[in-house]
Amino acid sequence: MRPRSGPTVEHRVLAERMRILRERAGVSLQAAAVALGAHPSTVRRIERAETGLDAHQVRVLLECYAVPAAEAEPIMTGLAAANLPGWWHRWRDAMEPWQQEVIGIESSAALVRTWHPALVPELLRTPAYEAALRKALTADPAPGLDRHIELLAERQRRLEERGAALWALLPAAALHTT
Repeated sequence: MRPRSGPTVEHRVLAERMRILRERAGVSLQAAAVALGAHPSTVRRIERAETGLDAHQVRVLLECYAVPAAEAEPIMTGLAAANLPGWWHRWRDAMEPWQQEVIGIESSAALVRTWHPALVPELLRTPAYEAALRKALTADPAPGLDRHIELLAERQRRLEERGAALWALLPAAALHTT
């Protein structure tokens, strides 16, 4: 099942691998769809990580692409991990839709580059700064503010725990805003 909070990096990698295998085998979207007994858009959604990776569908596609067992086995093994929700899943109620994709990629990155044209970039914000900013920008910031700040703190903690590098660009005026 695809997590509602956006695909994990593992999911994206596996989906892209399925596309590469199909193209390498010279199988069209239409032919892959026929093998699945589905519409070509189903195969396209699988390859774009827009839907969950169903083990039966993946197995059928691997057979259709004539993928040798030695190559198919690690794909099938990685399927369970690719379908797990990301750590951020429990905060999806506090996330903006765009954050779901960004955090999914950010959570596996060794280097994160961020910027904001007028404010301190999100990953460098303190809880007090974030709360003041939310209060200034939102008519009623109270609902979800604590959850949003928890998510921000968890993102920062995980970034540091992984030892990921963070490069940030901000204008000098951002230091005097909020």
